[in-house]
Amino acid sequence: MIKLSRRSHLHRWSASVALVSGLVLSSVAAHQPAMATAAAKPSGPAIPVTPSVVGAAPATAAANAAAEAAKAAAEAAARKLEIDTARARCTALLATITAVAIAREPIEDGSCGDLAPVELVSVGKNPVVTVSPPAILNCDMAVAVHNWMKFDVQPLARKHMGKDVVKLETMSSYSCRNAYGRTMSKLSEHGKANALDIRGFVTSAGQPAYVLTEWGMTSGEIRAAAAAAEKEQNARLLAEKAQAEARSRALAAAKSAAPPREGETGNPIANAGTLVDGLPKPGITFGNGEPRQPSNYGLTQPYRLGGPKPVEKNLADSKTGGKAAPGSIPSKAAAASGAATPAGHSLADQTQATATSLFLRAVHESACKRFSTTLGPETNAAHRNHFHIDLAQRNTAKKICE
Repeated sequence: MIKLSRRSHLHRWSASVALVSGLVLSSVAAHQPAMATAAAKPSGPAIPVTPSVVGAAPATAAANAAAEAAKAAAEAAARKLEIDTARARCTALLATITAVAIAREPIEDGSCGDLAPVELVSVGKNPVVTVSPPAILNCDMAVAVHNWMKFDVQPLARKHMGKDVVKLETMSSYSCRNAYGRTMSKLSEHGKANALDIRGFVTSAGQPAYVLTEWGMTSGEIRAAAAAAEKEQNARLLAEKAQAEARSRALAAAKSAAPPREGETGNPIANAGTLVDGLPKPGITFGNGEPRQPSNYGLTQPYRLGGPKPVEKNLADSKTGGKAAPGSIPSKAAAASGAATPAGHSLADQTQATATSLFLRAVHESACKRFSTTLGPETNAAHRNHFHIDLAQRNTAKKICE
């Protein structure tokens, strides 16, 4: 048995400790990658991770804004091109007529408006026809009004009234509304600056031709007046018949109540010497026995119940002071003398009124050939005081003329 010195024992113990320490450290170092992997590996199911977009948001908003701006710019450019094209077309149309037309800004009001409207101040030359008040129209309507005035209205004015027209009085042009101003009707042509309402015309002599006062009676008014006159005449005839029957009954009662004369039995046949003598005589016997001639009071047929007695043609009734009887047609001699008519106007005035009416009716007829729609007093009460003309586009070539 070998004894170790104390120093050797301590040396060996130190070596053992160092060896053990090295082994521990090596084991720990060997297990560190596995431990790191285990720590990094999730214990539960995998959860996807979305990349962050915080940095991309400003870029996307800027791109969207740029796209919207580009779209708006393209639309504005297209609209400008559309307006420029409409104005160029309007300028070319106006170059074909003689008119004062002021270009207005495009009208864009929902479904209403026009891209190149004009304010029509006057049309024609020698004479110039003033449009009063000026009308806001599209260029097609402005040209149509000019041509209508030049080729139709002026010749008709010279024919019927002996003068040129110098003023066209309007009532309505552009107005964003539905037809007849109703909420449920379609958009009016006025809402497209494609219509004009005309009150009337004035000649160079200052003679007005207003639709309301100079058109004359409409066909509906004539029918209504005829029906009223017939009703009045029938009532008068019935009243006159009732009066005649009442008078006849009263006379018969008076005659039957009168006592018979001496020697008479009250039977005319028995009192007569012959059959002829027994017939009733055309007269009334009063108390003195003298027969009186028949009167016109209920015993003779009245002349044409309900109508006046005939008068000689062109013969003035002395009771009227040489004036024509109401309702009669004045003779040529009376017209030449300027005698007053029943309405209180001179025949010259009445003749002028007739000429004005003929002018307005001829103007209305001419408008029917030139415009898509022409309405007037014969249409309805809403158009009793004006003409409506427009260039409405329809699927057919049919025109509305009323």
